[in-house]
Amino acid sequence: MRNKKAFALIELLVVVALLSILSAVGVVTYNGYVSGAKDRSAYSNFNQIVKAMNNELANCRINPSAKIFTSHNCDSNSEPEINNISNFFNTSNFRNPYNNNQNVVGSNLCNKGEVVVSSSSVSGSYQVQYVSQKKDLKYTNIVESKWSTETTNEKFKKEAYKCASQVSTASSKPKGSFDTYESPTGLPRNGLGAWIQVDRDGNMTASYSGASVCESSYCGSQNAANRTGKYAHLPQGYKVVFVAPASPSGNVSSVCANRACSYNFANGTYTHIPSGRIYDPLTGKPIP
Repeated sequence: MRNKKAFALIELLVVVALLSILSAVGVVTYNGYVSGAKDRSAYSNFNQIVKAMNNELANCRINPSAKIFTSHNCDSNSEPEINNISNFFNTSNFRNPYNNNQNVVGSNLCNKGEVVVSSSSVSGSYQVQYVSQKKDLKYTNIVESKWSTETTNEKFKKEAYKCASQVSTASSKPKGSFDTYESPTGLPRNGLGAWIQVDRDGNMTASYSGASVCESSYCGSQNAANRTGKYAHLPQGYKVVFVAPASPSGNVSSVCANRACSYNFANGTYTHIPSGRIYDPLTGKPIP
């Protein structure tokens, strides 16, 4: 009897172990399925946004007196602004499959599920991009308009692109916000470098599309409370953030011309929108 009971106990332990293994495999399989479904949904958003943009812009060729993206007049001398297009999609039925509270169109390719719309290298045309972090691929589609100054031959491109190292580097920093932002201190040349004006979401202001060259004493956040220096001319709800230091010889340059950058207050980095690369303001160089 003792042998039979002992054998039954061993059998029970084996069954428990097998169930644990099968359960673990099931969880991994399920998580993989969910991850794949979210990636497919985000890629579908990318394709649908490209299609919708083409349809909206085509309306201007058919009816010059029409309005597109809710408020842009087709008889305007300039193409719709990126903010108009982004708002059009973010107030529609599109949803970010990774986070329902996050916009589907944004400015950071390494935010999961986010589609980035930006100006292309051809005036009047747009590039729409999405990064699949599951597949480490970046998809780019060029959308032309009646304002395009020339035709782009290669309208779709797929290339290898990895966000993992960038995200892990950024996430290791303390989380910040628009309200808690403070300009970096201890910089050479009294903080001489490139500074950009941004709103609460980190988007560059329409009134000032490039970077300012100044020192921290003039552009620094310490001037915000008393509205002095650069802040004396800045509308409420905007800040001036540091994006690149001067070179040892005193030269200042940045990649933020033509509103090409978006600042991330949460991790203290900024994104060059056309390329999707994330930069470290303390060096002014891409994060590897």
